[in-house]
Amino acid sequence: MKKIILGLAVLFVLAVTVSCKKKKEGNEGGCGEQAIKATTNPAVNTVDPPAPGTDFPLVVNIEPLPATGATVIVSAKTENNGSVYFTETREKALSSNLFTITQTPPGVSCMVTVTVTSATCNTNTWSGSYRYTAK
Repeated sequence: MKKIILGLAVLFVLAVTVSCKKKKEGNEGGCGEQAIKATTNPAVNTVDPPAPGTDFPLVVNIEPLPATGATVIVSAKTENNGSVYFTETREKALSSNLFTITQTPPGVSCMVTVTVTSATCNTNTWSGSYRYTAK
């Protein structure tokens, strides 16, 4: 009888332990918030063809936008020597944000990095980059 009770107790403890280690559903962004996701235009992981001019538009769409808001940092640098020529921080980002990257050096491959961070949970972030060249 003691063996049966002991066996049931062990099974109960194992069942509780396994159920408490429930797999995350992939939407946890930290601090109890849903994970930040963003899309950009130009799209992340693309290489835009060379275009005339020194000013280039960038749209950053955030979904879901955390209830407490988010910060968007856009940084552009040359790929040959890594010098940063454009940085803009928007602390009160909207769900759709328009940036204009300025002072792009002509004839040089450049990389733009976008980072979105929750206003109240710095572990809930999204980051992406793309490349382009000014003619």
